[in-house]
Amino acid sequence: MNKYEEILKGDTVSFDCLYRKYHPIVYKFQKKYYLRDFDREDWLQEGRIIFYRSLEKYDEVHNVSIGQFFKSNFENHIRSLVRRQCAVKRTIDVQSISLDQKIENQGESFFDYIETEDADVLEQMIIREKLEQLPTVLSSFERVTFQEYMNGKELKEIAKDTDSREITVRSAYDRAKKKLKGIIYD
Repeated sequence: MNKYEEILKGDTVSFDCLYRKYHPIVYKFQKKYYLRDFDREDWLQEGRIIFYRSLEKYDEVHNVSIGQFFKSNFENHIRSLVRRQCAVKRTIDVQSISLDQKIENQGESFFDYIETEDADVLEQMIIREKLEQLPTVLSSFERVTFQEYMNGKELKEIAKDTDSREITVRSAYDRAKKKLKGIIYD
C-alpha cells in the first residue's frame, strides 16, 4: 500500500504541505530550462500535477525518496515540454502571434487580407517548384507578354511595345494563362 494513500484520497491540506516542501525543485528547473509563455504560476501548476502523479506511482520498494522520485519525474516532464516547443513541426506555434496582436499592429484592415494568408506552406513550395517549368513551356512571345502583364502593363501597352496587334497579345496571354493553370493543377 502506498504511504501517501490518504493524500491521494483527497486530503488537499496534507498534499499542499508536502508539495510546498518540494517547491525548490520546481524553482531550480525554472532557472535551468526556458519554456516560452510559462510564468511562475505555470511552473508551480506543472509541479503540482507531476508531484501528484509521482505520489500515485511512488513505491518504497525501490529505495528512492519521494523527493528524488518527484525531481526525476519533473525534470523528464520539463524536458518533454522543451522538446515539444523546439520540434520543427511545431515551429509555427513559436512563430505565431495572437489575433489581438495582429489587430493591434495592423488595425481592423487585417481582416481584409485574412484569406490570402491561410495558404499552406507546403502547397506554396510545390507551386513554386512547378512554376520553375513555366519558362520552358511558354514560347518567347508568350513569356514576354505574360511577364509584362504581371509587371502591371495592360495588354494594349504590351501590343504597342512589341509592335503587335492587340488580339495577338490577348491570344498569347490566354495561352500562357492556360499553360500556367495546366502546370499548377497537373
